[in-house]
Amino acid sequence: MRVPWAIMGGVNKIRDRIEVAIEITRDSKVPILLMANPGLAKSTVVYNWARRNGYHIETLIGSRFSQEEILGFQVRAEDRETGEHYLELLAPHWYRNILDQENNFHVPSVLFLDELSTAQENVQGALLQLVFERKIGNGRTLPESTLVIAAANYKQNIPFQFNIMAPILNRFCIINLSYESNDSFLDEFLQDEADLAKDPVVFAEKEITPWQKSYLRDGLKMMFRTLFRSFEEDNRDMDKDLFYTMDINNQVYNTMYDDDSRYVYNFISGRTLWYLYKISLSFLRKGLTMEIHGAAILNMVYGLIGLGTNTFTEKQRKAYLKSAETLYRRLYDVLSSRSDAGTPAAGGEVQSASLDFRGKSVADAVNEWVLFHESSVLHDTNDPNLEALAIHIGASYGINAEDTERLRQKITHNKADLYTFSNDMQRLDYLIGILVEETKDKNSKTDPLGRLCGIRDVYAELRDEAVKLMMKNTG
Repeated sequence: MRVPWAIMGGVNKIRDRIEVAIEITRDSKVPILLMANPGLAKSTVVYNWARRNGYHIETLIGSRFSQEEILGFQVRAEDRETGEHYLELLAPHWYRNILDQENNFHVPSVLFLDELSTAQENVQGALLQLVFERKIGNGRTLPESTLVIAAANYKQNIPFQFNIMAPILNRFCIINLSYESNDSFLDEFLQDEADLAKDPVVFAEKEITPWQKSYLRDGLKMMFRTLFRSFEEDNRDMDKDLFYTMDINNQVYNTMYDDDSRYVYNFISGRTLWYLYKISLSFLRKGLTMEIHGAAILNMVYGLIGLGTNTFTEKQRKAYLKSAETLYRRLYDVLSSRSDAGTPAAGGEVQSASLDFRGKSVADAVNEWVLFHESSVLHDTNDPNLEALAIHIGASYGINAEDTERLRQKITHNKADLYTFSNDMQRLDYLIGILVEETKDKNSKTDPLGRLCGIRDVYAELRDEAVKLMMKNTG
């Protein structure tokens, strides 16, 4: 699934995508991996950002470093008092440089792991502890201010014998960098150097409320429960449950870097869920909005959980990505527009419908709304998306005699129209059942519910005819 670009800084889309990611890793301490074809200025942007923001930068080139240069060198030392010899782990030079900058000059550092895709497997193994635990040998730890940023090329751009192991990919939030058109590529890289540095992304600094933290945790739980439940319902005859869904098969995941597509995504794990929570808080703290920064936000979300699980088929993964986008947009919109439970943030506006039902069948539109609704912590039958759904269903099924007669002719002579109508009516029953259950303790029905019931009543006779036709066709 392609993530559309957002206009975040004129034509400097690669620069802005990277700088948004760096700001989020600076705030959240979630390490990022920049994935791109060669020559898209990954290293240049990182160096320019570090210089502009007062960071020292230490670069480790994957193809040039050994395991010892990552974790430290074992040297033979002698105890001066006893004369006994022992092995001592000497910290690598890059680590000593970072400590020197931090302790003596109070300058933070970027640890830049470049060309990760050409690092040998034993080097990647050494990086596992460094990236996730921020430690090297003998328990030495990176300073809190140090940022860990990596860069790599897609599989088709490197010799076939190189690979990035799934465990190392899972320790990063993956940032996919690519262009949607040749024109945007030419516009960015044919600028004068001065223009390339213009109008960097500006970030706000907002305080995260306890309500937002609580809502985010609950919202992510409900989001993934809804996603998994939807998947499991599709496979209920196979007796699949959440434990099987989340069963990690490394033989499958080891091929995730070999994908021929333009994107590399991460699989869902406990680590990536924790990362998603942390970067979501950072999105809010930095004042990012879906309207302006939606492409960058979703890029990072997919970079953490976009592959789903090893039980997904390609068709299911595409449906999962689409549903995940819908649910995460809803969750983030609520988080960014409210400062406490039920109260719009200062200057906030009443939310409009965020789901787009255009061109969709009634059944598909109902399924999308139900997925959205069940994932929301705030179950609200006054949700504008419900109003939009009722309007969509009303437009699909008019309530005058001409509409019903026209539909009768279609379903009588066309099996596809018959099945579509029957499926739509079943989903309409399902939707009405949900709304009736949620409004049973209220004095009056909601306006959308009344209209939906009216549509169902108008088509009651035709529904009976459709049932007879279906029985005849299957008999």
